[in-house]
Amino acid sequence: MKPRKSSLPKGLGDGLYEFRLRLEMELGKSKNTVASYLSDASQFAEFLAGKNIDSFAGADGICIAEWISEISKIARPSTQSRKLSAVKALADFLIEEKIWGRDFSKLVSRPKTRRPVPEVLSRAETLRLLAEPNGSSFEEIRDRAMLEFMYSSGLRVSELCLIKYSDLDFEGKIVRVCGKGDKVRLVPIGSRALGAIEKYLEIFKEEFERKKPVHLFITKRGRAMSRKTFWFNIKKYARRAGIEREVKPHMLRHCFATHLLGAGANLMAIKEMLGHSDLSTTQIYTKVADSALISEHAARHPRSKMKLDV
Repeated sequence: MKPRKSSLPKGLGDGLYEFRLRLEMELGKSKNTVASYLSDASQFAEFLAGKNIDSFAGADGICIAEWISEISKIARPSTQSRKLSAVKALADFLIEEKIWGRDFSKLVSRPKTRRPVPEVLSRAETLRLLAEPNGSSFEEIRDRAMLEFMYSSGLRVSELCLIKYSDLDFEGKIVRVCGKGDKVRLVPIGSRALGAIEKYLEIFKEEFERKKPVHLFITKRGRAMSRKTFWFNIKKYARRAGIEREVKPHMLRHCFATHLLGAGANLMAIKEMLGHSDLSTTQIYTKVADSALISEHAARHPRSKMKLDV
């Protein structure tokens, strides 16, 4: 059965269904990308339905501009830009299916966005967080391994949760990661993280042999860890570590990049390890490093706060 919203006219619902099939089967987009594009395209479809347009064939550039204009009243430029990207993907599909004769999404300017500087933990805060899962329970030993692994490799949360045992090369100290767009990259792992993973696997060896899980990091029921559960756990350990600000899983990825850069690592090498397709995405971490240097100078230099006598 076609997963079509009952509130949408049949033409729009069918169009969304075919769009989803193209994303999944022809383009091989990840589940997260498909869900994001489909959500935004559905909002656009609902907007069209509200204007008594019952199929995408009846839409044009004016419709897209009006939709984005409405969104701009309540959404940030980054959100507007994301939604426009979804409509761009939808436009590609509609052109291929000869529903649109031209790409109407090009008639709408992409809003200017300023990439926010990533929020990171200090080295001291990071070490306190990593040390918090120190109990002997299955969850604490697993979570210690996950935190060490993420900080050591800079993986995205979704990548971390989907890692398999077969992706690890303990001897070569490398992990094979399938990232965005199914792009595969090889990322080094530190000895500390590998040691935490080995302890996790050794202590629960019988559990793994009995349940034979597909993924490396699992729940007590043998299922893959979800991003939501990991997010809940990292907040718990941050509170235990006495870190007052909100800590999110992605911050460990930011810490990985920022701390490497601060230690003199090459920006291109960090780009490859993070799986960024564009160097400009990685360069945002130089702003974090610059900010840290300024703060350090202000706090430590003996003459940073002294005024010159005239």
